[in-house]
Amino acid sequence: MNKFSSVALASVAFVGLALSASADSLDRAGSLLLYPLFDNNRGGLYTLTVTNTNSDTTPAGQLQAGTVDVEFVYINGANCLEFNRTRRLTPNDTITVTTLIDNPNQATGYAYVFAKSPTTGKAIKFDWLTGDSFQVAPSLLGGIDIPPIVFRAGSGLAAGADTDVDNDGVRDLNGNEYEKVSDKLLVPRFVADRDDVSEPELILIGLTGQSFTTIINFLVYNDNEEVFSTQYAFDCWERQDLHDISEVFSDTFLTSTNHSLGERVAFPGVPALEYGWFRMDGAVAFSTAASVSDPAFLAVRIDRIGEDGPVAGASLPYGLGEQANGDLIQHGPFPDAN
Repeated sequence: MNKFSSVALASVAFVGLALSASADSLDRAGSLLLYPLFDNNRGGLYTLTVTNTNSDTTPAGQLQAGTVDVEFVYINGANCLEFNRTRRLTPNDTITVTTLIDNPNQATGYAYVFAKSPTTGKAIKFDWLTGDSFQVAPSLLGGIDIPPIVFRAGSGLAAGADTDVDNDGVRDLNGNEYEKVSDKLLVPRFVADRDDVSEPELILIGLTGQSFTTIINFLVYNDNEEVFSTQYAFDCWERQDLHDISEVFSDTFLTSTNHSLGERVAFPGVPALEYGWFRMDGAVAFSTAASVSDPAFLAVRIDRIGEDGPVAGASLPYGLGEQANGDLIQHGPFPDAN
């Protein structure tokens, strides 16, 4: 795996960006749910929930009209190989699975679930799916809850229509099959890394293909509007400590900058810590045969208090703009052309 990071004082910022979000900031039910994390390594139980909110019990042949099949696709974070299961949800039905039991042969990674026709088995527009994920373990303070990233099917498709428009078996996040992904991601707050006190993490998901390494550009701000740049490369999926991405996320580095002396985060029983926020933008994704500029990716921020300590919280970033080159999941050394 080829990883690298670098840091430099940045003199420019992203400009000309448009925020893409719903008016009330609430998420919507969709046809595809992406769960950024499943973790069978750290003890306890990790669960994924999918709920069919369609209430139509009208008879439709041997089924009810609101019935749908959902395919669970687990992606191994180490190599992007997948494991699949399909389940049927009747109207208002819900299912919660424990990932260690449902998928015992993969240690950690991410998963996505998409709606399928119960009669044809094809992926369809069924914007009624909602979900959640939750991990409980003796070492976790209050557990960790990360909602899925929800994608509605393409707005040009009729309800129940096949979403695999190009018939390639890949879930295209291009606006035609499913909604586009955000072009840039914003994390509004991180708590600085400090030995034995704070160990923040970041989950990164590449959406170019199984064989691609993705390079992300970061602009990292301290608490006094001073900005620094860094880069990081990862393959497929990664859960990484922020200080291993770059020293700019460390308390030692941030206290050496022109930070605000009166603005620190204090936790009971631990020293006060520096904090900041950051922007992420895809630079390039490359394989042995091809490269893609401005690649699509997803991310999640996780706070950990203490060295390998209990999770204090996790959240999805905000999105700016949109782009149409995300895919779930392209195999081989070439990007999806559709």
